[in-house]
Amino acid sequence: MKNLVRIPALLLVTLVLAPLAAAGEAYLTRFGPTSYERGAGDPMPASASFNAVDGPASLVLQKTGMVSAEIMVNGRTIDVGAADFGDGDRLALPLRLKGQNSISVTMLGEPGGELGVRVNQFTESSIDVRALMYFGINTSDIDAQRAFYSTLGLNGEIFPAGPEECRSFARSLGFPDNYRIFVALTSFNGAPPWIDTVEFRDRSLRDDPPYADLNHIGMAYATYATTDLDGDYFYLKEQGVEFVSLPTTAPNGERFVFLKDQDGTFLKLVEEDGEKTAGPDLTRLVNTNMNVADLQRSRQFYRLLGFTEAETDNQQGSGLFAVAHGFNVQDSIAFRGVDVSLPGTDMPLPAGGDPEATLQLREWRTPFNGAPPYWPPVNHFGIDRIAFYVDDLNATVDEMNRLGFEQVGPIGGGFGGPGDIGIAFFYDPDGIKVEFWGPISEPNPNAEC
Repeated sequence: MKNLVRIPALLLVTLVLAPLAAAGEAYLTRFGPTSYERGAGDPMPASASFNAVDGPASLVLQKTGMVSAEIMVNGRTIDVGAADFGDGDRLALPLRLKGQNSISVTMLGEPGGELGVRVNQFTESSIDVRALMYFGINTSDIDAQRAFYSTLGLNGEIFPAGPEECRSFARSLGFPDNYRIFVALTSFNGAPPWIDTVEFRDRSLRDDPPYADLNHIGMAYATYATTDLDGDYFYLKEQGVEFVSLPTTAPNGERFVFLKDQDGTFLKLVEEDGEKTAGPDLTRLVNTNMNVADLQRSRQFYRLLGFTEAETDNQQGSGLFAVAHGFNVQDSIAFRGVDVSLPGTDMPLPAGGDPEATLQLREWRTPFNGAPPYWPPVNHFGIDRIAFYVDDLNATVDEMNRLGFEQVGPIGGGFGGPGDIGIAFFYDPDGIKVEFWGPISEPNPNAEC
């Protein structure tokens, strides 16, 4: 048996995270955050594996109460006791990671203590997301959904926007073979950023509903600006559109309202200055929402992809603010948030898209809903998947794999060979499906419909 090297925790040096200097740099959470408690009975190890890149990292520990634990990372054992934390409750210890890693935590001592464990790693990447191309909505009825978009004033459309059957695209989405679909791309003027709307048909259909709650982990809604929130509310109500509540003012001063499509998928309207008309006054896509389990983990992941601009948005409230999010008037709701954006570009975008797109990352605290996003393939009802333009899809896929991220399926598309558009999906830290969309630089062996 291989001898384990024991490292007394008091001899380890705390790693201080320096400020990030540039795009393509991030302190990724490679494992966790996971909490461990000392229960009754004999101590039992809890084991897991995780991916990283070969290089230095830090083991970040957060204690509650008295703790004693044995942590093993890649065969090296670290004994941690309450005294090792000194006067604080946080401790960071240096590690060395490789591509595939193992970790095991055994809580010792008396029951009652709790230990939070996270592994961070400074990571550099050549991934360069240039623009948002679309977010996806799956519908039960493509014609009804197209009419719904028209009611909202989204009259630019490409339909049909792809073949009804295509093994190449289906496999990239996580299907074992083929699918049958109708697909439309919709925006204000027919150019991206689009809504990529898909009706999965026959055996391709999975009739799981959209997320019922606005605090569900995953993509919950997209936000559009309007110059007449009250007017649009009454106009759309007359057209039969369902709303969660009356328009409401948030603690940060934003006036907003949530509505639903015929399947129950949420969209959000927020008010901005501008001219009012008799019809719908939607003007632009403001952001796409992502509810996340850990804000730090998700913020760093999307920073690595190029979302370097950030604006904090922490809110809490009750009454009408809670009702507007689908909760009861007596409920109190709270979330931590950060809006992250692409920095824009002076370089041309061959396919268009939004080079300053914003993602609304939200970590719900009250009430917390830890249910994970739907598993693949991406064929349930509701909002799911978001597509980003990259200049070289093969290079991006290679880099994501080098960094240890999980790919949903092979590259799809690229039917015309190098230079043609392909797609590839990866999971973000919460299991949200992130799509890279751009020209391939190598022939695609999965290029047959």
